[in-house]
Parts: sequence; structure tokens; C-alpha cells
Amino acid sequence: MKRAVNSLLRQYGTEVTLVCNGKGKQVHCFFQPVNSASWQSVEGDVSPLGEITRGQYTYVGSADVPVREGDTLLLGERSYLVRRVEPYYYSSQVVYIWARCVEKGVNDTWGSQS
Repeated sequence: MKRAVNSLLRQYGTEVTLVCNGKGKQVHCFFQPVNSASWQSVEGDVSPLGEITRGQYTYVGSADVPVREGDTLLLGERSYLVRRVEPYYYSSQVVYIWARCVEKGVNDTWGSQS
């Protein structure tokens, strides 16, 4: 399973630079904004159609690449702060890493209701 996920990430993922402890590493991941539909599934208020809320992003990457809270992802001219990291398992094996990120200097208001 892990091999299949890694293959999908390499083939269809976006290449980003993961910066940890001042060192950068190129990795492939799925990286996308959290849209209003995602928030509607966890909140009672309905957002306007198509609105991207709160400036948060979801990262899905290889279990072989250690990502930690406080790391930075670089994509183009923008940088994103990793705020939460969770491993996802199949049987007893971690098959991918999920993380929630915010764009640095734009909307780093983690946990606020803005």
C-alpha cells in the first residue's frame, strides 16, 4: 500500500521544498487549499459558493519523508507553515502523512474564528 501511495505522489503530486532545521529537501505531495465545502462538513455555517476560507492548506505526502509541526513548505514564491501533522495507517504501517498548513505572513491565525 505504501509503495502505491508513493508512486501516486511521484506521478501526480506537486514538487515542493520542505525546510526542516534550515535544510531544504525536494518532495512530491498533494497540496491544496481547504475550501468552503471542507469547512461545511465540520461547521454549521454555510459559506458562499466557492469561497476559500481561513487560508489553510492540506498536505498529503510520503510516510518516508518526516514532516513536523513548525516545518516550512516552499512552493513558488510562497511559504507555508506546517501547523498539524498526522500519520495515516493501513494495518500497522504508516502509508502517508497528512498535515494542515497556513501561508506564512498572510493568515497565520491558527485556531481563530476569523
